Amino acid sequence: MTTQTQHKKSIPVVDIDSHILEPVAIWDQFVDPAYRASAKSAFYYEFSDIGPDVVVVNGKPAPAMRHNALNRLAIYRPGLTAKEIGSMDPRKPHPITAGAQDAKARIKDMDAMGIDQALIFPTLFAEYFPVVENPDVAAALARGYNDWVRQFCSAAPDRLFPVAILPMQSATLAIREARRIAALGFKAAFIRPSFFHGKFPNHRDYDGLWSTLEADGVAACMHPSPGSANPDWTSEGPFIERMAANLHIGHPIAETVAPGMDNGLFLSAVCFFGHMETYPKLKLSFVHSGAYWAPLAIEKSETYLWLLPQAKIVSLEPEHVWHQRPSLVGFDTWESSVRRLADEYHDVAAWGSHYPHHDATDAWEAIRNLEQAGLAGDIVRGYMGGNAAKFYGLPTKVTA
Repeated sequence: MTTQTQHKKSIPVVDIDSHILEPVAIWDQFVDPAYRASAKSAFYYEFSDIGPDVVVVNGKPAPAMRHNALNRLAIYRPGLTAKEIGSMDPRKPHPITAGAQDAKARIKDMDAMGIDQALIFPTLFAEYFPVVENPDVAAALARGYNDWVRQFCSAAPDRLFPVAILPMQSATLAIREARRIAALGFKAAFIRPSFFHGKFPNHRDYDGLWSTLEADGVAACMHPSPGSANPDWTSEGPFIERMAANLHIGHPIAETVAPGMDNGLFLSAVCFFGHMETYPKLKLSFVHSGAYWAPLAIEKSETYLWLLPQAKIVSLEPEHVWHQRPSLVGFDTWESSVRRLADEYHDVAAWGSHYPHHDATDAWEAIRNLEQAGLAGDIVRGYMGGNAAKFYGLPTKVTA
């Protein structure tokens, strides 16, 4: 990993998978005053330097996302290598990356990382928010978060683009918030591929939400979370962590395995239930899970679509539908699949940094890997920003 002072580039870079680390100000200042007490009881997270983190979910203590003094959710800084991060002493506190909560510091890091524009996703809300039981309070939390992240991105509105969260606990309240954030200018909404009160996002109750997002041109970003701190019914993560514990691995591994499984499950579901055909103009993206799994999920779906009768009329060639509609899948710097299978990914793949998480990488390394693989310049341009700009409707320019 290198810094801006060592490299120049001529192509715009859009980071489709960057994160913030939610501050307590969301609860204290941005949640509606009438809901602040109930919101803190439904979900609250406060990092602590004097003891365990304060985590409340549905009125009870909940597992924290960090397990030692090292906060891997916001530890990356431009120039740090994976080896350097891996050698840090987990018993010693390490400062949280300033750009995780401060927009001006973030812009400096983006410049150093070669990033011109970035979509901003949640971290703590991605993990815990789907577990909130009370739909009304979930809607209040969503409004508070969305108002905060909108203000955060207003520091550089041509470079930072907020991704809203939706209270999927109630389809009606999710539609209401989707309409509100669309009116505020949001280009994308975060939806975790997990169960909400026993309903997966492709459940018929959410048909109105998908129609709303499609009509308003708001992209649906399917973004998993490790699920390490969640109950079993949410996603694949809790099961994976139980297996890891039985194998005495010694550290959480869900973040390496579960995201691809969760997004793969949702893509398979939409292939089988005709979701892509029903909403042909819906912008549907899959992020924070790599891109390696997408062709396999589509290929397997195609095989079984031919073998089994379907409840709805669907295309028996889901790969064709995938490429003919607005689709996007994020890839990581280290992934070789996008370099080896450009015919599968050339028009649908887009790079994401994971900043400021411990597995983050910069654009310089990503561009170098793509160029060393011998990919044509137009493919590299599409992967690093062109595909994302077209998908989200971003006016790109080279600033970093």
